[in-house]
Amino acid sequence: MAKLKPVKYNYSGIKFTIKTRPESGKLYVDFYFEGKRIRRSTDILASKEGIVEVKRVLIPDIAASLLDHIVPPYEDKEWILDELAQEYFILQASKIRKHTLERNKAHYQNHVFPYFGSRLIDTLKPIELERWQNDLLQKYKPATVQKFRSILYSILDKAVDNDIITKNPLEKVTAPKVMLHLRNDEENADPFTEEELKTIIENANGYMKNFILFMYGCGMRPGEIVALRWSDIDFDRKTINVTKTRLRNEDGRTKTDASTRYIDLLPIAENALKAQYELTKNNEHIFVNSSGKPFYSHDVIGVNFQRILSKTGIKARPLYNIRHTFASQLISKGADIVWVSKMLGHKDVSITLKIYTKFIEESDEIRFKKIEKIGTLMGTLEDESP
Repeated sequence: MAKLKPVKYNYSGIKFTIKTRPESGKLYVDFYFEGKRIRRSTDILASKEGIVEVKRVLIPDIAASLLDHIVPPYEDKEWILDELAQEYFILQASKIRKHTLERNKAHYQNHVFPYFGSRLIDTLKPIELERWQNDLLQKYKPATVQKFRSILYSILDKAVDNDIITKNPLEKVTAPKVMLHLRNDEENADPFTEEELKTIIENANGYMKNFILFMYGCGMRPGEIVALRWSDIDFDRKTINVTKTRLRNEDGRTKTDASTRYIDLLPIAENALKAQYELTKNNEHIFVNSSGKPFYSHDVIGVNFQRILSKTGIKARPLYNIRHTFASQLISKGADIVWVSKMLGHKDVSITLKIYTKFIEESDEIRFKKIEKIGTLMGTLEDESP
């Protein structure tokens, strides 16, 4: 009889491993209790049916005797995917932004649950998962399918972490080929020129003028700006504490961990805030709507911004490009790329370079100075003695 692979089973907090004795072909259990390793033999032949019998009869008896016959507080069960998915989403609620959680739930409900929601997790096979992935690829782009796949992958990983299965079956299914790209907001960088920006500011007024100047002076994302409160500004230390973004009438977590940051309060941004203070000093949020309440999102500001562009005849592009203007102009004028990256809230400098390298232009005069400086640092290997 072929030797079965060891099976891990957690019962009442005791982690059992069901193994096969090669010489007899019978099962035995191996576990630790109060720091001691214990093995218990059985007369049950090694088979799938035998493992079920060990789980349902022998292990509960062992646990009861070890725990003084107290009824165990819980018994591991055969988990259905949807049961674990609901537990997974509950745990995710404190880790990701609310709108991201709701989106992930919708992806699961629409694209995972109909296929596998009622299935026992330990019965899922790679070939079924591959067929599911291929079916989705007939309807959606690889990048979209990858989003659905990542949710299922994370749920199955949670099953592995909790000893429900020993290995994630989705690991054996090759992920859809996805072209690496940045989010559209970052990908479609189209900065304004200084002249365009001056014209935009000349044709803006009220909070819109202050918003545009502030965004240009700090490079924050528009969602982060509408979530800002006066308590986030330290005029004495000249810092801005970026901890939130606003979406769908709620202040939630920033886009990434790197997006939660302290940034410097530059003069342009500071002056814009001081002008805005005269308008909203009695409000908690810095930028509020005509009713004195926080904006539902930055969409309204984006619409007003498009009206300004239309009025001035400047090529239409999203509000987000003011952030790109902040970064591209500073980098092209020689600002420290690491500092710019930190101001933007990028995870690392490589992201900043990927977006903005194409906008870096420098005159021959600046380039010659750099060559001279670097040449001095390198020195020479030639003998300069007469």
